[in-house]
Amino acid sequence: MVRGLWTALFLLGSATYGSRVPVRKLTLDRSCPYHAGCNSTVNEQHIEVLLSYVDSEKNPCEDFYAYACGKWREKHGGHSTATAISEAEINQQYEELFSHLQGHPSAPEHGHPMYGKVLAHYQHCTALKKPNLRRYLELLGQDLLSTLSSTHWMTVLAVLGRYGYHGHFVQVEVRWHNATHHMIFLLPHNRHLSLSLSPHIYDALSQDGASWPPLDRLQEQFESLERQLVGLAKSHSADDSFRNYSLDQIRKQVSGLEWDEALKKQLGRSVSADHVLLVDDLAAIKGLVEFLNGADTLLLNRYSLARFLSHLLDLPHNPLANWEPGQRSSGRDCIRHMRRALYLPMNYVYERSFYAGRRSADEQVIRSVFEQLRDQLERRVRHNAFHLGQELVESLTAKARQMRINVGNLPPNASERFFWDSDRRWSVGSDFYESHLNSLLYYYSLVADLEGSGDRRERAIWYSFNMHTPEFPDNIDATPYFYCLGNIIFVPYSYLKRPFFDAGFWPALLYGDLGNTLGHEMMHALDTDLVDYDARGNLRNFSEQLSQVELYRRAVACLNSSAVMLNERTSDVSGSRLALQAYGGDWLTRSDDGRLYFLQFAHFFCGDEGDQYHDSGSQRLNYSLSQVPQFAEVFQCRNGSGMSSPEQCPFW
Repeated sequence: MVRGLWTALFLLGSATYGSRVPVRKLTLDRSCPYHAGCNSTVNEQHIEVLLSYVDSEKNPCEDFYAYACGKWREKHGGHSTATAISEAEINQQYEELFSHLQGHPSAPEHGHPMYGKVLAHYQHCTALKKPNLRRYLELLGQDLLSTLSSTHWMTVLAVLGRYGYHGHFVQVEVRWHNATHHMIFLLPHNRHLSLSLSPHIYDALSQDGASWPPLDRLQEQFESLERQLVGLAKSHSADDSFRNYSLDQIRKQVSGLEWDEALKKQLGRSVSADHVLLVDDLAAIKGLVEFLNGADTLLLNRYSLARFLSHLLDLPHNPLANWEPGQRSSGRDCIRHMRRALYLPMNYVYERSFYAGRRSADEQVIRSVFEQLRDQLERRVRHNAFHLGQELVESLTAKARQMRINVGNLPPNASERFFWDSDRRWSVGSDFYESHLNSLLYYYSLVADLEGSGDRRERAIWYSFNMHTPEFPDNIDATPYFYCLGNIIFVPYSYLKRPFFDAGFWPALLYGDLGNTLGHEMMHALDTDLVDYDARGNLRNFSEQLSQVELYRRAVACLNSSAVMLNERTSDVSGSRLALQAYGGDWLTRSDDGRLYFLQFAHFFCGDEGDQYHDSGSQRLNYSLSQVPQFAEVFQCRNGSGMSSPEQCPFW
């Protein structure tokens, strides 16, 4: 037993808040329901960590966050969360691995796919001494740069689209569409984004010897162009949702473009006349094409290249973005960049080097808890407390029953040949700039091919995990998340470690975090936004049907106050209830387990200051538990206390 553990549990084991009864031996469930054995030392050490954050001067019945996370900042400082700490640990593992590979050229890892190219990309990044944005442009091809005044603007866009840039004029983009397909999306100019032409970008553009206007004049020209584009891109229709059009229909309605040539240049293949694209506001696209075809070609193409460079600098963790004189890329900066730019290769390396040995045990436990939660959710939908129509109940039940989970960041059961084949698609360049562009070309050519592939086996692999776009922010892959297009929950590597999870956790610790986290993500399938996607990831009108039901409207209105995002609040509250149902048993009669369960749940939120999508950790934790009567029972909170809400919202 860890020294001082039960002394540290003084308040946890007290009968009520603030009592000074003698410490008694705690009664905890030390069973190991889904794993061969639970190491007591691991559990006791983790409990000691949880208790080190407890501020026993605070009343858990009035502010549980202040109680459970009261000493978090004292130990970790401000702006730090358990998730951020986990991510930093993973980055350090990568850094140590690359250091090992550089020092041991005969290490066995060099004989596996991905390792050699990942290491080369890392070396190119750490060798950077000063930015040279012009190099990005030169790699596009000197022919393109020398013919900017005569090359059609859509041809330039198609070239840039091969590297994933499609933010202006007419956007051609391949996206994940549902559980089994990608599709080509066609959109008008994104009027919400504009270019900030920096001197750095201007210097890179104007090195070709051509006569360029001064920076301030070019800025004025670009701003004038953007004002005209914004006016044209605004829809004149009340309904600007996506609609299906065949390529032949698009060609007939927007005849001012060589669609076949543009698509072939960007996608690397011909597209048949009956191929269906998802189009947003074809009328606006037609107006934009007519305007652009009559505009200054050189100005349009210069604008496109400037937007492209700006886009590259805005990609997550590009080491060139905030360069200072005398600076050099650090290994940690390069790793953060590579985790976004080289998602599949970097995760293959992590899996083989750090995670493979734990996968079997972790999957057994996580899938068992997931299936238990999924069964509970299906029963909850079938119970039909809102008195929904039977057809809607069946659709939502199917969504719950067919929900999947993927543990880790790679496709499950993919063979080594799959990774060798993926490795062959990708080449490393002679420097950072070429390697970076090649990494983008690798990803976007892959999804373009996938959109046109009829190979069901290949599709089954690619749609079993989420190969993030290079534009995804860090928080997408920091914690488990529900992906509506695939009806699937992803559990990333950053979560598959303590303090969040250990395959050998005792039940209170296991369900306190894993149960609540999976419950939260599972309930996103029924939240106020993502409920509209069906079991196969297709967009339906479920929310419209739900909004017609009075009991449902009341449940939503009950939760819809002072929340940054309503769909996060609904998932917090309903997910907490779902986790408690799954935990089940006689745990409420064992208050020590109950208190430990809620402390483990709280740890996920410690230090979290919130963002544009989430309330702060303190708001989320306290509100969720105030909607869980079992919390008040476990901590023996009196009626009317801060953590015992008199209004219990009946959302799912």
